[in-house]
Amino acid sequence: SLPIFRANDNEAVAVNFPIWSTSNQPAALPNVLRFVKQLSPKIVVSLDRGCDRSDLPFPQHILQALQSYIHLLESLDAVNVTSDAVNKIERFLLQPKIESTVLGRLRTPDKMPLWKTLFASAGFTPVPFSNFTETQAECVVKRNPARGFHVEKRQESLVLCWQRRELISASAWRC
Repeated sequence: SLPIFRANDNEAVAVNFPIWSTSNQPAALPNVLRFVKQLSPKIVVSLDRGCDRSDLPFPQHILQALQSYIHLLESLDAVNVTSDAVNKIERFLLQPKIESTVLGRLRTPDKMPLWKTLFASAGFTPVPFSNFTETQAECVVKRNPARGFHVEKRQESLVLCWQRRELISASAWRC
């Protein structure tokens, strides 16, 4: 146990763990999960962009990542984002992430198990989202004037999609 992170009786620890935070060092994910488990969080919320599929062979991994970034750019076009904003997103977000994906996979060519499998093997169990949470997510998406966005429930995850293409998924876990 980590005394520096110990919560009081009236406090709970929650961890926001975007999967892509370990995309440059996928082999570190099991160690990070062990550390998170030592925190004894009440809940771990995980976000996955679907482009960091280190469980796939290199060519499929790179194609999956590029397709994911293309879907993101297409969805930005659908919401009429200014070309200046799109240029900044391409330059400061997508270009570095694409370079990182390719170089990271070249440095660590070994396939890793799917991150959900790693979560389960580290002792985490998925927590289903409530009907209220699903309804809230759908309401937020419907408030957006751009057409084509929707929320899908896939197993214990909620997935934001554009034109039936996955942009990002969220899942909750308990240890």
